[in-house]
Amino acid sequence: MEILPIFSAIRRNPVGALLIALQIAVTMAVMCNASFVVAQQLQRMNRPTGIDEANILTFYNVWSTQSGDFKSRVQTDLATLRSLPGVDDATATLGLPLRGGGYNLSVALTPTDTKGITDSAVYPVDSHGMAAFGLQLRAGRGFTSDEIADLTAEHEDPTLAPVVLVTHALADRLFPHGDALGKPIYLGTKPSTIIGIVDRMQAAHVSMASDLMEYSILVPFQWEGSTTLYVVRTKPGQYKSVAAAIPPALARISRARVIGNINPFVQTRADAYRPFRAMVLILSSVCTLLLIITCLGIVGLTTYWVSQRSRQIGIRRALGARQVDILRYFHTENFLVVGAGAIAGIILGDATNVLAVEHFAMARMPQVYILASALIMLVLGQLSVLWPSFRAAKVPPALATRAQVEHR
Repeated sequence: MEILPIFSAIRRNPVGALLIALQIAVTMAVMCNASFVVAQQLQRMNRPTGIDEANILTFYNVWSTQSGDFKSRVQTDLATLRSLPGVDDATATLGLPLRGGGYNLSVALTPTDTKGITDSAVYPVDSHGMAAFGLQLRAGRGFTSDEIADLTAEHEDPTLAPVVLVTHALADRLFPHGDALGKPIYLGTKPSTIIGIVDRMQAAHVSMASDLMEYSILVPFQWEGSTTLYVVRTKPGQYKSVAAAIPPALARISRARVIGNINPFVQTRADAYRPFRAMVLILSSVCTLLLIITCLGIVGLTTYWVSQRSRQIGIRRALGARQVDILRYFHTENFLVVGAGAIAGIILGDATNVLAVEHFAMARMPQVYILASALIMLVLGQLSVLWPSFRAAKVPPALATRAQVEHR
């Protein structure tokens, strides 16, 4: 067995092995936690919003005068937008998934529950809202035109909605038995009856907790204010022509306005998740650099050991050791050092995640990330030692004899 000679060799010069084991432990702790964060961010960025992302464009309209009949202005704008060639539908609202705005309210099942069961994003929309967003109705019905009330800056209270639409995720949260349709919920002190359940609609803010991102409510209000977010859903492939037609069409109605940038929703998604992509890139780069540095450290340490043991290797070759025996010796030695570092890395990585959960409200990391990191380190360790071990295996037996003569 080569285990005892290996331990004896490491014990005579333990500093290099200890440093490599420590480096492996730190690399593993960083890599498994960073990989978990990266996986979470990628999952968040790839989550569908529930709206027709490919065919939606949005822009803000700001009236240059603060006085006037905003209700008629908004209605005229919407009628114009809906009449444009290539437009499926349009609506005016205060918020949009991933773009912000709208409301965030507590939802309860009784008027006396002041804390509520959960928070939810709330979007005011008119009877065209579902079609303009491209939402999929799972059960019930949408709003009718006679259910739409006015919502202004002076009378801004979305909790007064007599009927509401909720997402499927929120309906399951409030009514786990699947009987949400027709049931009352409370956004304030007055009940709001659920008349429809949509398949999915994300919350407006990407910073919301992951378990709240799927909780959304649509309330039947037509927003009327000096600043309005217009949402236009185009026919497939008609985005460019519609975006070019909007400014002159609205300018013909009134020039007393400022039209913000007309952005496709794909741009909205890209802008919303830009910080998350930067985080993924940074963490991935850090992990890659740590792995490269660790591999170089293993190569350097093994190369040093080979140079220090050239005479001993030559003696073993002279006594009949084959090249495969020399290869097995160094690979076993590397496996023991890397394995010790991996065990320390498992403990350190798990402890680091526990601290992150307690102090930064992160999710608990599944053990598969730690085990996968340990396996990666073991494989990379064996690959890193290939070149130095091949050099060691090629040491000729004559080198030992020559070295002994020179020594004498």
